Amino acid sequence: MKPQKALHLHEELDKKKPKISGVYAIYTKYDGWYGYLDIGTPGAGYKNIHSRAGREIPSLIDLSSSINTRLCFDDMQIKGRLIFEIMIAGLEHDFSKLNGILNRSVEPCQALGAYIIVHDFVPYNELGFNTVCPFEQRREVAAKLVNELHLPQVSMAQPLWHSDDVDHWKDLAEEEWAKGNEGVILKKLDAGYSPDKRNSDLLKIKEEVTLDLLVVDVEEGNGKYKGTLGSIICRDRNHVRHHISGMTDDQRFNWWLSPMDILGQVVEIKAMKILPDGQLREPRFKAIRFDKLASEID
Repeated sequence: MKPQKALHLHEELDKKKPKISGVYAIYTKYDGWYGYLDIGTPGAGYKNIHSRAGREIPSLIDLSSSINTRLCFDDMQIKGRLIFEIMIAGLEHDFSKLNGILNRSVEPCQALGAYIIVHDFVPYNELGFNTVCPFEQRREVAAKLVNELHLPQVSMAQPLWHSDDVDHWKDLAEEEWAKGNEGVILKKLDAGYSPDKRNSDLLKIKEEVTLDLLVVDVEEGNGKYKGTLGSIICRDRNHVRHHISGMTDDQRFNWWLSPMDILGQVVEIKAMKILPDGQLREPRFKAIRFDKLASEID
């Protein structure tokens, strides 16, 4: 089951008939890794924490083990997928370093200070994942599991508010930005889970444009960057191409020497805004998103 994708609030509001109704739970948006752990599903056994891309995360073996020892999965009456944000103490606002640590492929190199913030749970039955189960019920089950675990590294995401007022959502986002956070995530209480889809059931409000794009080409630079990488060329989900700068000198040298190390990767970029023609104003490279697939670009 693929992850549900968050839709920018402004994209929904720009539609002629925005599909925004009902009460939403509003949460702080964390700049971490999406992770999940399957409980009691066929073949799950004592699986480790997985990334958005569906691969086990070797640097979280110790944390996975701590969770496994607290939950006897074979005897669990509750079955399904526990979904959470993976964080590392001290790196809450440094995604690049967090990204590098969690992407380690050598098992003994554990992510010291790693913790998870649980925000969802999709139940499983004889027919498969029950994606029509409303979020309000899913959240109750997730909270029960977190309570049973009773681990300091595992906590439940707490809503900032429950509201159906768009202006109130924006005010809460402003408060989060003032704290140095990315913004807010909004989950509709009576909505099901929509794997691999963007809709108004899951919304986000962010201060500036942050996109995940696919690297499709590299371009030689000019001046001081002559003979090395000038920019990476990225494509968004609308097939608009963007020339991205902001890489370090080491990245420029290595990727120009070995472009296959960056081609086909999903990268996170930041920009001032999206222009009317779909281009980006002052786009800058932030990090490779090793936790995302090409099908998940913005």
